[in-house]
Amino acid sequence: MVRVIHDHDSASAQAILSAARRALPPDGALILAESMSDAPGAEPTGEAYFGFYLLAMGSGRPRTCAELTAMLKRAGFGRVREVATHRPIMTRLLVACG
Repeated sequence: MVRVIHDHDSASAQAILSAARRALPPDGALILAESMSDAPGAEPTGEAYFGFYLLAMGSGRPRTCAELTAMLKRAGFGRVREVATHRPIMTRLLVACG
């Protein structure tokens, strides 16, 4: 999933992640590419950008890596790890496995 979860409120985002887990085989993996509000070195910029972006969208909110990891675990994923990206302010990558 690429930049999907931040566009939704928490209940909808959790439902999307749970549906993704159910759709995958037991050993399947979900790759989640999201801009996260706690991008190292860019926290104030990320908060300002997403504040305006999501105000225009009318729903959703930025989430931290820890918040997304917790949501993935609640959705039934047993292991979640972050993969480094070249531009973490634009996109950070989480891989969630069964």
